[in-house]
Amino acid sequence: AVVSTQSTGLTVKTCDVLDRSALLPHVTDSDVILSALGFPLAWYNPVSEFKVVAENLSECMRETGKRRVIFMHSWYTKPGSAQYNPSWFVRNIFLKLVIGQTLTGMWESEEYLKTQGHLDFTCILPPQLVNEPVSDMTFTTNDTDYHVPDCSRVISRADCARYMLDIIDNETSYGKIRCIAVNRPPG
Repeated sequence: AVVSTQSTGLTVKTCDVLDRSALLPHVTDSDVILSALGFPLAWYNPVSEFKVVAENLSECMRETGKRRVIFMHSWYTKPGSAQYNPSWFVRNIFLKLVIGQTLTGMWESEEYLKTQGHLDFTCILPPQLVNEPVSDMTFTTNDTDYHVPDCSRVISRADCARYMLDIIDNETSYGKIRCIAVNRPPG
Protein backbone atom coordinates (compact mmCIF):
# COMPACT_ATOMS: atom_id res chain seq x y z
CA ALA A 1 0.00 0.00 0.00
CA VAL A 2 1.16 3.53 -0.75
CA VAL A 3 0.80 6.18 1.92
CA SER A 4 1.28 9.80 0.86
CA THR A 5 1.47 12.96 2.93
CA GLN A 6 2.15 16.43 1.61
CA SER A 7 3.84 19.39 3.26
CA THR A 8 5.19 22.51 1.58
CA GLY A 9 6.01 21.01 -1.79
CA LEU A 10 7.33 17.74 -0.37
CA THR A 11 5.49 14.50 -1.02
CA VAL A 12 6.35 11.46 1.04
CA LYS A 13 5.54 8.11 -0.55
CA THR A 14 6.09 4.57 0.59
CA CYS A 15 6.29 1.43 -1.48
CA ASP A 16 8.18 -1.84 -1.58
CA VAL A 17 11.60 -0.50 -2.56
CA LEU A 18 12.93 -4.04 -2.88
CA ASP A 19 10.51 -4.59 -5.79
CA ARG A 20 11.79 -2.65 -8.80
CA SER A 21 8.45 -2.76 -10.61
CA ALA A 22 6.65 -1.33 -7.53
CA LEU A 23 9.26 1.41 -7.26
CA LEU A 24 9.25 2.53 -10.91
CA PRO A 25 5.98 4.54 -10.90
CA HIS A 26 7.13 6.48 -7.84
CA VAL A 27 10.46 7.35 -9.43
CA THR A 28 8.64 8.37 -12.62
CA ASP A 29 6.50 10.84 -10.64
CA SER A 30 9.41 12.31 -8.62
CA ASP A 31 11.93 15.06 -9.21
CA VAL A 32 14.32 13.97 -6.44
CA ILE A 33 14.53 10.80 -4.37
CA LEU A 34 15.44 11.03 -0.66
CA SER A 35 16.07 7.75 1.12
CA ALA A 36 16.44 7.35 4.87
CA LEU A 37 15.77 3.63 4.99
CA GLY A 38 16.75 1.27 7.73
CA PHE A 39 16.60 -2.51 7.85
CA PRO A 40 16.71 -5.14 10.60
CA LEU A 41 20.12 -5.99 12.02
CA ALA A 42 22.03 -8.92 10.60
CA TRP A 43 24.69 -10.84 12.49
CA TYR A 44 26.57 -12.90 9.89
CA ASN A 45 26.22 -11.22 6.49
CA PRO A 46 26.04 -7.63 5.29
CA VAL A 47 22.55 -6.13 5.18
CA SER A 48 22.06 -6.58 1.43
CA GLU A 49 18.87 -4.53 1.20
CA PHE A 50 20.84 -1.27 1.08
CA LYS A 51 22.55 -2.31 -2.16
CA VAL A 52 19.33 -3.79 -3.60
CA VAL A 53 17.58 -0.46 -3.05
CA ALA A 54 20.50 1.42 -4.64
CA GLU A 55 20.41 -0.93 -7.65
CA ASN A 56 16.62 -0.65 -8.00
CA LEU A 57 16.66 3.14 -7.74
CA SER A 58 19.57 3.38 -10.17
CA GLU A 59 17.80 1.26 -12.78
CA CYS A 60 14.48 3.09 -12.35
CA MET A 61 16.23 6.44 -12.59
CA ARG A 62 18.16 5.37 -15.68
CA GLU A 63 14.89 4.26 -17.29
CA THR A 64 13.06 7.50 -16.44
CA GLY A 65 15.93 9.92 -17.02
CA LYS A 66 15.92 11.07 -13.38
CA ARG A 67 19.28 11.88 -11.79
CA ARG A 68 19.12 13.26 -8.24
CA VAL A 69 19.05 10.89 -5.28
CA ILE A 70 20.16 11.44 -1.69
CA PHE A 71 20.69 8.58 0.76
CA MET A 72 21.15 8.77 4.52
CA HIS A 73 23.50 6.13 5.92
CA SER A 74 25.82 6.48 8.94
CA TRP A 75 29.27 7.50 10.07
CA TYR A 76 31.83 4.68 9.93
CA THR A 77 30.51 2.82 6.88
CA LYS A 78 34.00 2.45 5.41
CA PRO A 79 35.72 -0.66 6.78
CA GLY A 80 38.28 0.29 9.39
CA SER A 81 36.97 3.82 9.91
CA ALA A 82 35.54 2.99 13.36
CA GLN A 83 39.09 3.29 14.69
CA TYR A 84 38.41 7.04 14.98
CA ASN A 85 35.73 6.56 17.65
CA PRO A 86 37.37 7.25 21.01
CA SER A 87 35.12 4.88 22.95
CA TRP A 88 36.46 1.31 23.18
CA PHE A 89 32.95 -0.04 23.81
CA VAL A 90 31.38 1.80 20.87
CA ARG A 91 34.28 0.96 18.53
CA ASN A 92 34.68 -2.73 19.40
CA ILE A 93 31.24 -3.85 20.52
CA PHE A 94 28.56 -1.59 19.07
CA LEU A 95 30.09 -0.66 15.70
CA LYS A 96 31.65 -4.07 15.01
CA LEU A 97 29.32 -6.60 16.59
CA VAL A 98 25.93 -4.91 16.79
CA ILE A 99 25.67 -2.76 13.65
CA GLY A 100 28.77 -3.93 11.77
CA GLN A 101 26.82 -5.83 9.11
CA THR A 102 24.48 -2.85 8.65
CA LEU A 103 27.46 -0.54 8.11
CA THR A 104 28.96 -3.04 5.64
CA GLY A 105 25.68 -3.16 3.70
CA MET A 106 25.64 0.63 3.52
CA TRP A 107 29.30 0.66 2.38
CA GLU A 108 28.54 -1.83 -0.40
CA SER A 109 25.70 0.35 -1.68
CA GLU A 110 27.96 3.44 -1.57
CA GLU A 111 30.60 1.63 -3.60
CA TYR A 112 27.94 0.60 -6.12
CA LEU A 113 26.64 4.17 -6.41
CA LYS A 114 30.13 5.40 -7.29
CA THR A 115 29.93 3.29 -10.47
CA GLN A 116 26.63 4.80 -11.62
CA GLY A 117 27.62 7.72 -13.85
CA HIS A 118 24.03 8.61 -14.69
CA LEU A 119 23.18 9.53 -11.08
CA ASP A 120 23.74 12.78 -9.20
CA PHE A 121 23.87 10.97 -5.87
CA THR A 122 24.88 12.05 -2.40
CA CYS A 123 25.16 9.78 0.62
CA ILE A 124 24.99 11.71 3.85
CA LEU A 125 26.50 9.97 6.84
CA PRO A 126 25.28 11.33 10.18
CA PRO A 127 26.39 10.21 13.64
CA GLN A 128 23.92 8.74 16.17
CA LEU A 129 20.37 9.87 15.48
CA VAL A 130 18.19 11.34 18.22
CA ASN A 131 14.55 12.40 18.31
CA GLU A 132 14.76 16.16 18.76
CA PRO A 133 13.16 19.03 16.89
CA VAL A 134 14.82 20.71 13.96
CA SER A 135 17.42 23.27 14.99
CA ASP A 136 19.27 26.14 13.39
CA MET A 137 22.69 24.72 14.31
CA THR A 138 25.30 24.93 11.57
CA PHE A 139 26.56 21.82 9.85
CA THR A 140 30.14 20.66 9.56
CA THR A 141 30.92 18.17 6.81
CA ASN A 142 33.75 15.86 5.87
CA ASP A 143 34.08 14.31 2.42
CA THR A 144 37.27 12.35 3.09
CA ASP A 145 36.93 10.60 6.44
CA TYR A 146 33.98 8.59 7.64
CA HIS A 147 33.32 10.77 10.68
CA VAL A 148 33.54 14.48 11.55
CA PRO A 149 36.24 15.18 14.14
CA ASP A 150 35.63 17.64 16.97
CA CYS A 151 31.86 17.76 16.50
CA SER A 152 28.89 16.34 18.29
CA ARG A 153 28.44 12.58 17.93
CA VAL A 154 24.63 12.97 17.86
CA ILE A 155 22.27 14.72 15.48
CA SER A 156 18.52 14.98 15.30
CA ARG A 157 16.63 13.17 12.59
CA ALA A 158 14.99 16.51 11.82
CA ASP A 159 18.38 18.14 11.21
CA CYS A 160 19.36 15.28 8.89
CA ALA A 161 16.19 15.93 6.91
CA ARG A 162 16.98 19.67 6.88
CA TYR A 163 20.44 18.93 5.48
CA MET A 164 19.06 16.56 2.83
CA LEU A 165 16.58 19.21 1.68
CA ASP A 166 19.26 21.94 1.75
CA ILE A 167 21.56 20.07 -0.66
CA ILE A 168 19.01 18.98 -3.26
CA ASP A 169 20.23 21.57 -5.78
CA ASN A 170 23.82 21.79 -4.51
CA GLU A 171 25.93 20.45 -7.36
CA THR A 172 29.07 20.40 -5.19
CA SER A 173 27.44 17.56 -3.22
CA TYR A 174 26.93 15.36 -6.29
CA GLY A 175 28.88 12.11 -6.21
CA LYS A 176 29.85 12.60 -2.56
CA ILE A 177 29.91 10.31 0.43
CA ARG A 178 29.59 13.13 2.98
CA CYS A 179 29.73 12.84 6.74
CA ILE A 180 27.72 15.49 8.53
CA ALA A 181 27.54 16.78 12.08
CA VAL A 182 26.13 19.80 13.86
CA ASN A 183 28.07 22.26 15.91
CA ARG A 184 26.14 21.57 19.10
CA PRO A 185 26.77 23.85 22.06
CA PRO A 186 28.56 22.11 24.94
CA GLY A 187 26.54 20.80 27.87
